[in-house]
Amino acid sequence: MQQTPIHFMTVREQADLLASGEITSLELTRHFLDRAAELDPPPFELPSEPRSDHDGMLSTMVTIARDHALESAERADAELSSGRRRSILHGIPYGVKDLLDTDGIRTTWGSGIFRDRVPTRNAAVIERLADAGAVLMAKMSLGEFAGGNTSSALNPWKLDRTSFGSSSGTVSAAVAGLIGFGIGTETGGSIVFPGSAVGASGLRPTFSRVSRFGCMPLSWSLDKIGPVGRSAEDCGHVLEQISAFDERDNSSTNRPFDFRVDPGSMQGKRLGVHRREFLLTQSDHNRQVFQEALDTWERMGVIVEDIELPLYPTGALFSTIVTVESGTIFEPLFTDGSAAGMFSFNEDRAAGWMAGRMMSASDYLTAQRIRSQLAREADAIVARYDAVIAPTWPNGAGLREVSDGWPIPARNEWEPPEDAAANTPRLNYIANLVGHPGLNIPCGFDPDGMPLCLQIVASPFDDQTVLDFGMSFQAETDWHLRRPLYPWRP
Repeated sequence: MQQTPIHFMTVREQADLLASGEITSLELTRHFLDRAAELDPPPFELPSEPRSDHDGMLSTMVTIARDHALESAERADAELSSGRRRSILHGIPYGVKDLLDTDGIRTTWGSGIFRDRVPTRNAAVIERLADAGAVLMAKMSLGEFAGGNTSSALNPWKLDRTSFGSSSGTVSAAVAGLIGFGIGTETGGSIVFPGSAVGASGLRPTFSRVSRFGCMPLSWSLDKIGPVGRSAEDCGHVLEQISAFDERDNSSTNRPFDFRVDPGSMQGKRLGVHRREFLLTQSDHNRQVFQEALDTWERMGVIVEDIELPLYPTGALFSTIVTVESGTIFEPLFTDGSAAGMFSFNEDRAAGWMAGRMMSASDYLTAQRIRSQLAREADAIVARYDAVIAPTWPNGAGLREVSDGWPIPARNEWEPPEDAAANTPRLNYIANLVGHPGLNIPCGFDPDGMPLCLQIVASPFDDQTVLDFGMSFQAETDWHLRRPLYPWRP
């Protein structure tokens, strides 16, 4: 059997090599840095406005912190050789979405306005990963200010397809083997949607489980930070290290997460299927792929039942809540005039922030009241099952540039099209509004060779269960092991 290249290995596989001494962190880090320098050096100064010509590069990285990474790797090797292993992540290089502050390494929020911003502190997640011995090697590209569905990084499966959202750099790099694992953020879909476009395993943790201290806020009541990897198990290992109570984040909860690698028997587990979303796909082939994924769990003894999720104006709720909150957060950009320097694809968004600052308190409070009612209903439905499931997106990644609709022109991820009531991923938007954990995993490919993925959702703070369903599926299938070929398809 052909051995998996080290850059495509999972966290556990890389950790085993480091623990056995077969490879050093310095060697592993140099391998990833050299691979990034060879395959994905930015062809233009980033952050930059998205453009169609990337000279065949993916443009996943805003800043490659080579010196920092090599120093961290040397320190990791010294500790590992002395028998001090901090965690399973010790010595593994990772990339983080360029929203999280990194001491001495520029953090741009994806905007040219902050091209030269260098923080003097670390975000809480960066602190936690440093304590775990992980090696920060790169800040990953994103849409400006975590902007909607603009594909800053290209899709390694096919360069003309969207990578669908503001964590695009993180997910594309993970699938292309440019980082050991990644950290993304999600407000309305920015981990799971890009993960679906490229076939990455990505976890949106329960809201409040991971501290957001030191991370650019977009919506105080909706923002989450989560792991991206090449397997569900990767996500579990990373979540264990980054989740902790933090008094610096007012929303933080004291709910420790101890990851259990063995999902145990799935016999008798109950899985609720939002069948309506399975029917949204454009082809019989895709429907068959999704059905075969459900069949995999049924063969394990999982009880699969159809469910109906409540129908709410989730697009309007997201739009109202996020526009008001982000308009307040980014008010200083308008006060000092720097908002004029935003990229052209964000002009409508800037106007939306201005409108949000003028929205009535009544509208905002009404949206939050409806959200509370949705939370009660959704919690009751999900609580009847171990997990619920739907396609993350009903089809493979669409064209990156289109004349109308998603994904370009850019559109806020919390603002679905007008027919949201019938034809958008209801499970995703409800789960984000309610704060449920959700795991994206690949389950097959569409006729054009683009990944198809499922989102597994469970009750709040039941992150282990979504990981159990993901790990059990990946133990029986190999979709998460498929890799795009280089050179990337045009």
